[in-house]
Amino acid sequence: MTRDLASRRNRAAALQQRRPAVPVDLTQPLQIVTVEWQGEKYPGAPFAEGAAWELFSALPRPDFLSNTRPGSEYPYRRFVHAGEVLRDGVPVAVADDRSLTVPLGPGLDLEYVRRLTQTPHLDPAARVLLDRVRRSSPLAAGDVLERPVTAAQIVRLLETAAVPGGFCYRRRDTAHLRTPATRSALGGETEPGDQWAFALRWPALDPEDYHAPVAPDYEGLTAMPSSDRRGMPVLGTGFAISNAHLLPEHVTADLTDLPLPEGAKLIGYTTNGTECELFVYTDRQWTPLAPEGTVDLPGVELGRVHQVRRVLREATRVMWKGVTGSLVDADEDWARFRLSRPSPEVLSRTGAEAVRRGVYEKWVSRAEIVSAI
Repeated sequence: MTRDLASRRNRAAALQQRRPAVPVDLTQPLQIVTVEWQGEKYPGAPFAEGAAWELFSALPRPDFLSNTRPGSEYPYRRFVHAGEVLRDGVPVAVADDRSLTVPLGPGLDLEYVRRLTQTPHLDPAARVLLDRVRRSSPLAAGDVLERPVTAAQIVRLLETAAVPGGFCYRRRDTAHLRTPATRSALGGETEPGDQWAFALRWPALDPEDYHAPVAPDYEGLTAMPSSDRRGMPVLGTGFAISNAHLLPEHVTADLTDLPLPEGAKLIGYTTNGTECELFVYTDRQWTPLAPEGTVDLPGVELGRVHQVRRVLREATRVMWKGVTGSLVDADEDWARFRLSRPSPEVLSRTGAEAVRRGVYEKWVSRAEIVSAI
């Protein structure tokens, strides 16, 4: 990197720190049009490249939130999936060539497919159908991914630039989930009454770095009892638990950590649906986008740059006592070992414990680790 480029980046970072934080809501120009949702007309505007819509109301309505946009003539709003919205009687999703599509036939419609996504232990024909639905909108390089993170996980991220391995979601599939309560479906680590939910957001560099968490490869996760599980159950269909939408899930390949791409961000979501950018990752550091006091994050100073102490270059795949996994951390004597294919039987053999949804680890002797071929 040239000195001029480094200087420009440093000046930009310094300027950003002096600017007051602006919620993402307020940085996007509104293109309000009249749309239909659940049989009623509303003013609305698309966001997330049309994957979701923000609907407005002058009067309070069930499940509508207070509108935090200053100067808006509509004091209430609601965020909905684009698949629920009609414009001039036509679903707005028909104009989106990236949206999931469902083949139609006698007895075959969106609701039937959604029920299949919520059904573990599918027969082969049903698996073929769900695979076809997923392939209608495949993960592509540059797609923005998100994974829920807790405040404690943010502290680790600020020190180690790695995408925490495990479950993640394409933003365009989950953009309508804008509050801690609605985002609890994406992992289940949000507690009732939480005022904030957090997410790590990054661009996918290579689709091959991600798998669909489906049987048989990840079937062991579907058999985990609640006592050995963190967050929501894994259905093994490739979709998250949802009573209304298709929410495709992805996992990092073999549940390994991946290097964090430039431009990754840490995001906060409030109970009123406001989305706030907290930090952006560039040049081995997290630059603040929100001033101190924006949100209570124990152990984190929002108003300063956080320098990353260790950058993950590539996943280290290893074996421990015949079990495949990866190294999360290690020193001369001990290694943090993560299972690549968790199952109740493997947990019984290894004594690994759940640290996040789908992620199981334990400390082992470094001398017992061998490289995986």
